[in-house]
Amino acid sequence: MNTLIRRTTWYGMEAWALENERLRLVVVPEMGAKMVSLAARPDGPEWLAGPGSRPFQKVPYGAAFEKQDMSGWDEMFPTITACEYPHPGDWFGRPLPDHGEVWALPWTVDQAAEGRLSMHVEGVALPYRLHRHAYFEAADTLRLDYEAFNLGAEPMPYVWAAHPQFICGPEAEVRIPAGISQVVNTLPASWGWGEPETVLDWPEAAAGTGKVRLDRTGPPALKRARKFFLPPGVRPSWTGLLRREQNDWLLLEWDPNQVPYLGVWVDEGAINEQSVAAPEPTTGYYDSLALAYSKKQVTVIEPHGSASWSLTVRLGTAGEPFPELD
Repeated sequence: MNTLIRRTTWYGMEAWALENERLRLVVVPEMGAKMVSLAARPDGPEWLAGPGSRPFQKVPYGAAFEKQDMSGWDEMFPTITACEYPHPGDWFGRPLPDHGEVWALPWTVDQAAEGRLSMHVEGVALPYRLHRHAYFEAADTLRLDYEAFNLGAEPMPYVWAAHPQFICGPEAEVRIPAGISQVVNTLPASWGWGEPETVLDWPEAAAGTGKVRLDRTGPPALKRARKFFLPPGVRPSWTGLLRREQNDWLLLEWDPNQVPYLGVWVDEGAINEQSVAAPEPTTGYYDSLALAYSKKQVTVIEPHGSASWSLTVRLGTAGEPFPELD
C-alpha cells in the first residue's frame, strides 16, 4: 500500500494531505491539527463538515467553540467543557477553556514522510505534551495513535475526546453495540432532554409530547441537538454511522481499556448549518474534567509519566455491508 504525503492548502491555510488508493485525509496544523477532510477516493463523498458560511480562520485561545467554524475533526484535551483544574497542587483552580485548549493552538509537524504524519502540541494551562500520529493501517482504514506526556511533578488527570463533525444529512443512523437500552443525557434541561444525567431510552426516547429516534438524524430545519453518553459501565469498543442517502458508512474502533467511554453529539441545525453527528470516544465521564474527576471516572498520568491510546476509522462505500460486530 502506497501513501502519498504532500503539502496543500485549505481555505488559504497551509495543510498536509495523506492519500492512498482508497482514502484522502487533509490536516491543518495551525488550526489545532484539525482534520478538515476525510473522503473515499477517487471521488467518494466527503465525511467531514466544511465551515459553510463561517470564516475558516485562526482561533483565539480561550474562544467559545460554537462561535468558530464548526468544521472538521478537532482534538479535545484536557477537558471538553470549560472548568477549573480539579487536582490539588500547584495547578489547582487553573481555568481550562471551552473544549480544552489544543484545538485552538498551532501544532508542530514532526514527521511527514514514510506514510506517517506526526504532530505535537504543548499545553498552556498545564504542563503536558500531546502527540498524534496519523497513517493508513489498511487501504480503507485511518489509524490515529496518541501519546500524552505529563511534564510536571504532580499527577495530571485529563479528559481527551475525539470531536469529529461528520456530515450525516437527514437519513443517517448512529450505530452502537447491541444490547444497550439506555443512554445518559449531558445537556442542560433547556435543550429539552431533562436535567443532566437524565436516563433516556435507546434508541427511541420521550421528548415533549412525543418520541424521538435518538439513533436517526433529521434535517437541519429541526434546529435541535442532543448529547448523550453510554452508561459508564458499558465500556464500548466501537461506534459507527450509516448514511442511507449515500449508501456508505464509517466505523470507529478503539481499545476500551485505553478509552473507556463514549459520548455522541447529534446536531440537526441547532449550531451547525447542516445535520452532523460527532461520535466521541473519550477517556473521561463526562465532558467536564472537574466533574469526571469528582466521579473518579477519569484518566490520570503520573508525574513525568505518559499515556497512550489509538483510534481507527474505517470507511465503507456503496455495496459494502456495515461490519457485523458484537
